[in-house]
Amino acid sequence: MSLLTIALKDLRLLARDRAALLFLVLVPVVVTAIVAGTLGGDSSILLPVVNEDEGPVAEALIELLKEHVEVVEVERARAERMVDEESRVAVALVLPTRLSKRYLAGRETTLTLLTDPAKRTELETVKAYLLQVDKQAASLADPLSEELLALEERSLTGKRLSLSAAEQSVPGFSVMFVLMGVLFGVAFGLRDEREWGTLTRLRAAPISRAALLGGKLLARFLVGVVQMLVLFAFGHWAFEISLGSSPIAFLLMTLAIVFSMTGFSLLVAAFAHSREQIIPLGLTVVMIVCALGGCWWPLFMEPRWLQSLAHLTLTGWAMEGLSDLLLRDRGLSEVLPTLGALLAYGGVCLAAGSRLYRLSD
Repeated sequence: MSLLTIALKDLRLLARDRAALLFLVLVPVVVTAIVAGTLGGDSSILLPVVNEDEGPVAEALIELLKEHVEVVEVERARAERMVDEESRVAVALVLPTRLSKRYLAGRETTLTLLTDPAKRTELETVKAYLLQVDKQAASLADPLSEELLALEERSLTGKRLSLSAAEQSVPGFSVMFVLMGVLFGVAFGLRDEREWGTLTRLRAAPISRAALLGGKLLARFLVGVVQMLVLFAFGHWAFEISLGSSPIAFLLMTLAIVFSMTGFSLLVAAFAHSREQIIPLGLTVVMIVCALGGCWWPLFMEPRWLQSLAHLTLTGWAMEGLSDLLLRDRGLSEVLPTLGALLAYGGVCLAAGSRLYRLSD
């Protein structure tokens, strides 16, 4: 009987914390929905096509591509901006002039791919679709044939045409684990201070609330920075991932990312009113923002409506900044907008979290 009595007592205590129960249910439901919607649905790839030929063969090729990707015909300058400056797509296809005439004459023609190798998975997917389209055209007795289709790749965002799988995955998982560490560190740290009574004693001392809260957040911020640097140093040593061409830009990006995480963590901690709520709430938030922000998979794999939410998350900005520095070899001046966005994100979360946490005391 004592065993059942203790079990019933714990169940009653758990039932009192309805928010914790809600988060326990919400975590698997929300994450499962996002994963199923991403991995179980069709990839959403936008492919700009520069049709300089405008002949029957080019039109046939475009129609076949539309069966696999979302094709938009644009001018070459616009296509280059979409790949390079806007980072909206991984590749743009250029169909050269006289393509139809050369194919009809049985002469090989080279199609140009304007690429962003930083989006390796999406780029390889488009290449596979192009090969499939070529085979489809041949099977339909189209003038196209495998021997007449050649691809020339030109990177618009860096010197390298290919990147390793580690360079794609290490930044995402590093961001996820640092965010998890900072969030739980802030939430549990503040909760422990309150439950141990040290928070009350500290507030009775001649210490301002801003100094008290700032000091605790600063400690977590510094731990997060060290963790981020260690993870990337390990990735550089073990997997030979690039750390970019500008050490100063990389350091500033690290500081901005962890600052945004610290402010965000305080905001999340303000909504956890018990220790039992911290873990399910923290896991829910971390998994959602990491999934939406591109830490687990390339954004093109997500439905278009989920892709539009990426930049509502700090992870979306963090992944964009790290990709610019590490995969596209961009310098400090080129990532300043992303740095500004991360600092603004962290500042807004810090202000809101400070306000809400004070009210929740």
